[in-house]
Order: sequence, then structure tokens, then C-alpha cells
Amino acid sequence: MTMISRRKAANLISIVIMGLSLLILGVFLLVTLNVQAVIDKAGEEMRIYVYLRDGTAAAAARDIQMRLLRLEGVEEVVFVSREEALTSFRQALGGNKDMLDALESNPLPDAYRVKIKPEYIRSEYMATLSSEAGKWTGVEEVRYGERWLARGEKLVKGFYLADLAIGVIIFLSVVFVIANTVRLTVLSRQKTIEVAKLIGATNAYIRIPFLVEGALQGAVASLLAVGLLALIHLFAKRYLPGVLFLRGEVLGAFVAFCVLLGAVGSYGAMRRFLKV
Repeated sequence: MTMISRRKAANLISIVIMGLSLLILGVFLLVTLNVQAVIDKAGEEMRIYVYLRDGTAAAAARDIQMRLLRLEGVEEVVFVSREEALTSFRQALGGNKDMLDALESNPLPDAYRVKIKPEYIRSEYMATLSSEAGKWTGVEEVRYGERWLARGEKLVKGFYLADLAIGVIIFLSVVFVIANTVRLTVLSRQKTIEVAKLIGATNAYIRIPFLVEGALQGAVASLLAVGLLALIHLFAKRYLPGVLFLRGEVLGAFVAFCVLLGAVGSYGAMRRFLKV
């Protein structure tokens, strides 16, 4: 600890450099988290609409509902009457709803709104379900926004690939910066280490203070990054309500990773450069 107190300025500079590097990683994780939340939310809104033929008896309609509920991947099936559908359509038209006043009758059919479990929201599954349900007696048509889903899947896949590539680059860059910052700190003490060796200090005795210092630098730098990230999050919430922040366990893992990285960087510097 005496070694640390003697070089407060050097340690402070190292911590700031490490903290800013970690902040970049934290911002990347925060952006990824919120984009993932938007993707999940969009998936939750995906529905399959099973339109019934006019004149379908109540018993037959009920049988269709039960068959839908028995399908793997189906979470919920809600009946939407033609009156409810027309009301929703009027609301969707907003200021143009008056055009529906010319209708002599309701042209919309009764339907079932099918909610799919998140893990089953895939083009292949949706197409299979729609094809199967479309063959049932009493079913007029099945729709689920096929084109939108296919395009959405392509965009999501592209996002994940780009996110992975950028994440790997940022991660490796942060590791490189932190490891080299810690190594430079160790290298600046080469004379101190040489003196300690001359007076008979063991390798373990010399290593321990440096390992502790590297771990402390990693811990403080990570807390600095988390604090700055929290400020960025608070600022973003003013303009983007509902922006998510990293969960407690993620922050804990982030700090633990930084502590480990600081200690490993210090150990590597002593082993490779100081030949201790």
C-alpha cells in the first residue's frame, strides 16, 4: 500500500485512462441492451390472425380456437368479433374514419388473434402454422405479416453480426489499453524491483503488491466507468423515456472482470518484462 500512495499521480492517470476505455465498452453494452429490448418488444407484438368464414357456427369457431391452443408455440388465442375489428379500424384511421360511414354493412370477418411464444417467432414456424390452420374447415384466411417478418429477421441478423464484430473489436481494444496501462505502471517501478531483489526479497513478496495494485486500479476504473455510464443513462432518459440500464449482476460481472484484468495485466508485466 505504501508503494501505491507514493505514486498517486501515476495511479490516477492510469485509472482515468482505464476508466475511459471501460466507459466505451459500457456504452456499447448499454446500446446493445436497449436495441435488444426493442427487438424483443417488436417480437412480442407479432400476431397471427385467423379469419373465419361468414356463417361459421359458434361450436365450429370454438373448435378452431381449441385446435389453435393445442399447437406447439401458441401462447394465447383471443376472439376478435367483426364489431371490435371495425371499431379498431375506425380508431386507426383517425381523422379519416368518416369514410367508413358510407358502408352499408360491416365487411370485416370474425377472427382469432393468436399470440406466439417469443422463442417460436420465426418465419418457418409462422408459415407452417399459417399453412396448417388455413386448411381447417371454417377458416377463410390466415395472415401474419409475412413480408414484414422476413425483412425484420434479415435486419436483426445483420444487427447481430455487426454488433458481434464491433463488440469483439471494442473488447480487444479495451483489454489492450488496460493491460498496457498496467504494464507501464509496473515498468516504471523497475528500479524498485531490482533493489528489492538485491536485498533478498522473494518473487512472491514482490509480486503481491503489484497484483493488489493492478486489481485496485481495475476496480476503481470500473466504478468510474459505471458512474459515468449512469450519468449518460440519466441524460438519455430525458429524451428517450424507458431506456434500460445494465442489471446489477451484469455490473457486478463487469467490475469483477476489470479487477481480474488489472491483476492479470500486472502479473504479465512482471513475468514478461521484469523477468521476476
